Amino acid sequence: MENENNFWADTVADHLLKQKRKKYVCEGMWTPSGYFHIGNSRPEIFVPNAIKRALEDKGANAQQNFIIDDFDALDKIPGGLGLDQKEWEKYIGFALVHAPAPFGDTDSWAAAFSEKVRETLPEFKVDINIISSYENYKSGKFNDLIKESLDKSKDIVRVWNRVAGSEKPDTFLPIQVVCESCGKIKYAEATGWDGEKVSYHCTECGHDGAVSPYDGKAKLHWRVHWAANWILHNVAVESAGKDHFSKGGSVDVGQAFMKEVFKVQPPYQPPTEFLNLKGKKQSGSVGNVIGLHNWLEVADPDLYRYLIFSTRPEKAIEFSFEDNSFILLNERFEQAERIYYGVETAQNERLGKKIKQGYLLSQRHNLKKEMPLQIPFSHSVLISQLVDPEKNLDMALAMLAETSHLKKSVSSEEKAQIKRMLVRTKKWVDTYAEDRYKTRFLETVEDDVKKALSPEIRKAFAEIAEKIRTIADAEAIQSEIFLIAKSNEIKMKELFSGLYSVLIGKSFGPKVGTLILALGKERCIARLKDCS
Repeated sequence: MENENNFWADTVADHLLKQKRKKYVCEGMWTPSGYFHIGNSRPEIFVPNAIKRALEDKGANAQQNFIIDDFDALDKIPGGLGLDQKEWEKYIGFALVHAPAPFGDTDSWAAAFSEKVRETLPEFKVDINIISSYENYKSGKFNDLIKESLDKSKDIVRVWNRVAGSEKPDTFLPIQVVCESCGKIKYAEATGWDGEKVSYHCTECGHDGAVSPYDGKAKLHWRVHWAANWILHNVAVESAGKDHFSKGGSVDVGQAFMKEVFKVQPPYQPPTEFLNLKGKKQSGSVGNVIGLHNWLEVADPDLYRYLIFSTRPEKAIEFSFEDNSFILLNERFEQAERIYYGVETAQNERLGKKIKQGYLLSQRHNLKKEMPLQIPFSHSVLISQLVDPEKNLDMALAMLAETSHLKKSVSSEEKAQIKRMLVRTKKWVDTYAEDRYKTRFLETVEDDVKKALSPEIRKAFAEIAEKIRTIADAEAIQSEIFLIAKSNEIKMKELFSGLYSVLIGKSFGPKVGTLILALGKERCIARLKDCS
């Protein structure tokens, strides 16, 4: 099916269209046992969203579902919540929809984590149906599939054992009952099915009982539940993390259930690689995650959309806010925008097509006819540290104009855009940025720093202070400094190191011409005179 000349979502859509369905349901599923993170959102929301859009672009009727699997049991208490583990362990075994909320004012554990997703998804502009598994069970939508699964339990066991190499007994029933005594779903082991009720024994409280498995009183075992969910929603495509695609894993088992037990064509399942955080898989139950709400604090939603849509699902993404991968992502996005609008040319036509498609899918709003205002992220990092955009936006705008990144007059829409960008960038700098990206004007130069400056450097400082007084362009300032270094026979590295040491207290920094304008030319001139 692979076609290297196609955008990846178009390739999947072309494969699906051969099925000639009336509607193509693109689905993802998530269990709200912990934080929903950007690693979850890749296979469960944004990969199916790209496929849905590709199908719609080809004239097909498509729909996207996001299943919140809130009827699963709470298996453990996640780290990072500040909870007393011993106190909260008593809730392990309850369905997530029945366990109390660990924080906030929601009515359940499931709601506490899923509400954050519901709040942030509109910011990413994904047209999606959010569906509660528990509500599907409670309303009776799964009743027929529960009965069929229990009636065919021996077939399910046979297929499961063959595909997964398991050794489940013939008496195994693929159902989890909510214990009528303790209310937990994790420990009630089904012991019999008479066609109307499931008998069970609860290993937690010791209760023996029999109950109708319908209308929210029981849930199918998750591997059978996955297949039953595909049937219930007539799912055409669903991705999943690569760990589900191991030989004999949940994908193999689910596909076999569909074909051999339920006699229904299974959905197409393209695997999605992990989005790793500092080389490690993110885990909502551990707490080492970046949530979509965290993303919104420091970056535009379109940037995340570009990260996902421009990367083939089968390729792993290594990412962190705390290293240069975030810087490089911003630079890639800026370049993609320039290529899309014809300001820059890609290395070849095939690459250009893919870059443009990734950029197009990343955009939440209608594209403008002309390239929108673009301020390099590296420069916004600098400006956001020198001026607080929430307190003095006008000064930030003046600095951007001084460095030729902005026209003298900007629209109110552009002002709002710039403010959002600088506020988010400042949050990134304050929260995540490495020291090498942090820049502030040095209020006082220590005497030992001044004494370490050679006579040649002092002389160059005096010349720079005089020459740049009438220069308003960053590149022109940079060029003048090069000329002064050459005329004084000073190594550029030595001169730049001296400039950084007296302006920002470091031996390195951004381009000096840009730095001087961003810091404020007059105070830089005063500093250079003082140190000459």
